[in-house]
Amino acid sequence: MKSLYTGFFLILLSLNLYTGAFAQERPVDLFATEEEGVVYKNGEYVYNPEPAAAIAYPGDRPAGFREYMIDTGIWYTVQWAGRLYWVRDKSLKIFNTSWSKWWDNITEKPEWDDGDTFVVNWIAHPFFGMLSYQFYRARGHSMWASALGSIIQSTLFEYAIEGLAVQPSLHDLIINPGVGIPLGISMEYASEWLYKQDNTVATVGAYITNPMRFFVRDRNIGILNPASGTFEFRGPITIGNSKAEALSLGYPLYFEGPLPLGRVMADLEVVALKQSFGDQLFFYSIRLEFPTESGNTGVYIDAPYGGVNNVEGARNGYEFSNITIGVKQVLARAQNYAVTAGLEFVPPTAFTDSQGRLEAVTAYRRDLPTYIYKAVTATPYLSAGIWKDAVSLQGSVGTDFIFNAENFQGNSFDFRIDYSAAAGVNVPIELISPLVFVEFNGYTITTDDVNDKTDIFVTPGIRFGKRFSPGFAVQFPVAGPTSDIADSNFYFDLQLRF
Repeated sequence: MKSLYTGFFLILLSLNLYTGAFAQERPVDLFATEEEGVVYKNGEYVYNPEPAAAIAYPGDRPAGFREYMIDTGIWYTVQWAGRLYWVRDKSLKIFNTSWSKWWDNITEKPEWDDGDTFVVNWIAHPFFGMLSYQFYRARGHSMWASALGSIIQSTLFEYAIEGLAVQPSLHDLIINPGVGIPLGISMEYASEWLYKQDNTVATVGAYITNPMRFFVRDRNIGILNPASGTFEFRGPITIGNSKAEALSLGYPLYFEGPLPLGRVMADLEVVALKQSFGDQLFFYSIRLEFPTESGNTGVYIDAPYGGVNNVEGARNGYEFSNITIGVKQVLARAQNYAVTAGLEFVPPTAFTDSQGRLEAVTAYRRDLPTYIYKAVTATPYLSAGIWKDAVSLQGSVGTDFIFNAENFQGNSFDFRIDYSAAAGVNVPIELISPLVFVEFNGYTITTDDVNDKTDIFVTPGIRFGKRFSPGFAVQFPVAGPTSDIADSNFYFDLQLRF
């Protein structure tokens, strides 16, 4: 379920630019919080020192109808983002629609048996009903208003998201809020009780029972950095320790730079294939990276998908793949250089390859550990960087120990050596802070007895900005088996940095 949580991060954070804090004064109304002790005095909202016993999320002011409508729009957008990220057969279940088809679907009587499994109907749907309720509560709304919000979101999902492609489900309309609301209420109280126990195990339980604690604090949307304990995206970016250098060195796309950088990132890659192999491959992922306060240690997770379009032997669509969990530690750092050691672990989180998609994707050998079905990989690596004024050079070398790799070439174990380098130049344009770079990546599979062992890629690109940083690049496989099946790879991403 962690991949679903991460699917919400970027859209929540970007929308917070608009909704972070409406400080206008307005009277308390139907949608105010349950803090009955709130009074209006001397032009300000003043909280009674003895508020009602109900759980309250204090903010700058009570949440009113305007905030309620904004929050409804935010969570509706989050539902769309989660659906676009998670659904495997997007062309069939999302894009195969028209205005007439949508109208026919929503004017039909909702069906009780929607064909979903027990896990989907009785675990996943109530879980999202719970999340909807907890989101409204975390944004400062009363229990009644939050319960209504859960009902609204379930209805919007059935009629204004899923209804575009399929007939609405009566089961989901009832069960999502019907089970999700009482679940959300009980989990909210459980989370509050656990949090007050003031010990590590109970605190972890508090965040598990109410995931909104990760993303909303005092009505502000952001993200908890578990490595430092800070709540990010609540003000101007703070430049300290190695932050300036980490921001400037944050441009490599396919290897880990030497300085940990706090960021939430979404990327999309479209691979143009040679005609003999097919039309396109698709890769997209969401990445979270958290540095410690010192900036010397970083932990990160990447949750990827791989997809195919018109590739022989594979059905069009996408598969959730093997997540990457990593940690890196700065070993040496001076004014103009840094050296870091890191370790990545790739567990077998891809839950199916019944359509042959991941098997096809592994032909693009750059990210093998991510896309080999059922494989387990450990990757130790060293990374280093030097910089002077606007110019920087970075490099990395590592090894992939790939176990249970039968779904690649039949070997139970594969070994790969990874080596990369990148050079970047910061262009002095203050408003957009562009950085032009070129990256080189090489991979040698020493256990490959079928093809040439080495693949080499070249990737020129450009990145803009500091905190909100879009990037674009074009990758070319210039040697090796990958160059036999692909012409180029178009890369887009957005990083929200902290």
